Amino acid sequence: MSTKSEERMVSISADLHGAWVQPGGAWDGRAVLFLHGFADDMDSVGKLSRRLSEVLAEQGIASLRINFRGEGDYDRTDIDSTLDTRKADTEQAWAFVTRQPGVAAGRIGAVGWSLGATTAIVAGAEHPEWFRTMVVWASPTGDQWAAMASSETAQRALREGQASQEWPHWKTITTKRAFYESFRGVDVDASLARYPGAFLSVRGSLDHFTANESDFLNRAPGLPRESVILGGASHIFNVFEPETGHPARLLGLTSDWLQRTL
Repeated sequence: MSTKSEERMVSISADLHGAWVQPGGAWDGRAVLFLHGFADDMDSVGKLSRRLSEVLAEQGIASLRINFRGEGDYDRTDIDSTLDTRKADTEQAWAFVTRQPGVAAGRIGAVGWSLGATTAIVAGAEHPEWFRTMVVWASPTGDQWAAMASSETAQRALREGQASQEWPHWKTITTKRAFYESFRGVDVDASLARYPGAFLSVRGSLDHFTANESDFLNRAPGLPRESVILGGASHIFNVFEPETGHPARLLGLTSDWLQRTL
């Protein structure tokens, strides 16, 4: 198979944009939708999602990476998205993928990182026919309203309409009341229990999201289902420290899984 692939920037709607990557040479119609994390963009921190899309293209799998409306810019500090807008964007992106010539509608997968994992799981629960397989990196678990609303920044935004927080070594981010309110009633574990496809969860042992990974995995009714804990890895899998091996291991685990289950 040729390793030469084509990436083209696409407009899914007037405000929703992304990058469609199609393998060179023979292609059997498999495709993956990437859903980025909070206040990130379609390439993701350290361009890890872009790197994975290139690996997948070399292996004969197409992909679409999107910039969520209201946040899909790595340098953006003023966040106007909600979980509802993320779900709507995911719906439009999935529909876009299915319209691409050659795509096999029954062989679409999803990769979600952090809040992108929440988005993927919720979408997979609400549309159980969409994704044949799913990979989540550093996924939140449990009651998202309780998790989201507990911070001092969230409480201030809920009281005053918006609040800003400095994230060391990154940027100062302003969030709005509507962002937090959109997570009321959202339980990632309950949503996972309604997603029927193959499921892989990967997280670092030093992730600031704590989880009972065994309980989380057992919520997934589909097969195969697997979980991998990368010892010593952070929430962003030490992407700026490639010598740790964590970024390469993450890409390898994910691409191998998608080859096996898509």
